Amino acid sequence: VNKHKPWIETTYHGIVTENDNTVLLDPPLIALDKDAPLRFAGKEFISFLDDNRSICGFKIHGQNVPFEAVVVDKSTGEGIIRSKEKLDCELQKDYTFTIQAYDCGKGPDGANAKKSHKATVHIQVNDVNEYAPVFKEKSYKATVIEGKRYDSILKVEAVDADCSPQFSQICNYEIVTPDVPFAIDKDGYIKNTEKLNYGKEHQYKLTVTAYDCGKKRAAEDVLVKISIKPTCKPGWQGWSKRIEYEPGTGSLALFPGMRLETCDEPITSIQATVELETDHIGKGCDRDTYSEKSLHRLCGASSGTAELLPPPSSAANWTIGLPTDNGHDSDQVFEFNGTQAVKIPDGVVTINLKEPFMISVWMRHGPGTKEKETILCNSDKTDMNRHHYTLYVHNCRLVFLFRQDPSEGKTYKPAEFHWKLNQVCDKDWHHYVLNVEFPAVTLYVDGVSYDPFPVTEDYPLHPSKIETQLVVGACWQEYTGNENDNETVPETSAGGELRMAQFFRGNLAGLMIRSGKLENKKVIDCLYTCKEGLDLQMADGVGKGVKV
Repeated sequence: VNKHKPWIETTYHGIVTENDNTVLLDPPLIALDKDAPLRFAGKEFISFLDDNRSICGFKIHGQNVPFEAVVVDKSTGEGIIRSKEKLDCELQKDYTFTIQAYDCGKGPDGANAKKSHKATVHIQVNDVNEYAPVFKEKSYKATVIEGKRYDSILKVEAVDADCSPQFSQICNYEIVTPDVPFAIDKDGYIKNTEKLNYGKEHQYKLTVTAYDCGKKRAAEDVLVKISIKPTCKPGWQGWSKRIEYEPGTGSLALFPGMRLETCDEPITSIQATVELETDHIGKGCDRDTYSEKSLHRLCGASSGTAELLPPPSSAANWTIGLPTDNGHDSDQVFEFNGTQAVKIPDGVVTINLKEPFMISVWMRHGPGTKEKETILCNSDKTDMNRHHYTLYVHNCRLVFLFRQDPSEGKTYKPAEFHWKLNQVCDKDWHHYVLNVEFPAVTLYVDGVSYDPFPVTEDYPLHPSKIETQLVVGACWQEYTGNENDNETVPETSAGGELRMAQFFRGNLAGLMIRSGKLENKKVIDCLYTCKEGLDLQMADGVGKGVKV
């Protein structure tokens, strides 16, 4: 007998994505009926006396509701809600209506069917990022005065027709035009990143695009024209940006014809900066009066220092065959043309590689080739080609390979440290200091520190009793039959035929290995900084109120 009404929850919350029809309900749509089936003892199946307990359907109440409820399983009362038409979040974001469940009942056409109470259903339509940002204007333009830095020159603005905050908000603007002195922030404000010069450029044309928070780019980029207006530019005039000074010629007047253009504006203070560039070696610098080893002692970096490229002498004769710049013995510059290298005698370097140590060198190097060019290499003397530690140049990168001792265990350790540097290939002299406090390795170039990137790892070397050979300008390794590398005349030994490979092409000077960690950066600044100076001589009566 159909005694009971079907039962459903009182409230349902659903989510449906626009352009889809399936509604995800919480809780699920399930109608229950207490007109339960009878289970006969001893049977493994259920026999139904009638369909009173079955759920025959759901009915939705409300005007213009674009949803329908469908019974999935009459016996369990499970149902789903789905949309009858395509939904558009931009037209309507949510819907509220009521729903009833009814059982199958008895009589013609289910005349005695019982209905549940009415439950409230709230459905939210989720947005799809279907619209791209659109700029409010077809183009933008502004005019600025040269020589000024603006916090904001103009603002561009785009809008998005999507309905959700995620897809309707503009999260980023971008200047597409490369290499222009302008920047744009996330709110669309454009500013200049440097002072603009009318003589250099009268007008800049920028292409700007926008992205919504779903990373969808604007349908069309917008053109921004920024015109530069010339103006009187206060500043120093009648001077040269570069003046060369020959050592030993006495004092030199730097700016005899310089004048200050004030543009008829009142002046409250004047600030001028004059820099003396001495970032080279062997020319016009007080370093020339000292040997590199003397400089290390004067700068407080003398203990445990091994000089690998000393001026040729009876005590240190391994550099005799290298071409030099014919400069002073105290500041010897050695040339490596891709065919020369020197073997460092045993006993010259006595540092413990398990402790912190430093490598310092002056280097001048051009773009070079695609091959590795070795500055310093410590490799197996016979039998094998293992590199224990090496400093080399490859494609304008400075690379330091440092393999750990077998006693460190069979675990990966940092082994190869890379630095991508313009200085490596700019054909100018630079001072390099490599500070090794394993596992950290820091590079200083002209006193500025650089962290390695990337750093690759490797296993420690396998134990062996093979002695090593330290070489400057190439690597010492067993002959492999590969003729791609330049090589010297091969040498024979008990381990087979050996040769030099991976030759360096450039100039080196002051190559040192020193035990101990870097205690003070002032040591590095002292090693590469020249001591020539500037002298300000002012006429009588002019010095009042002037600070230097």
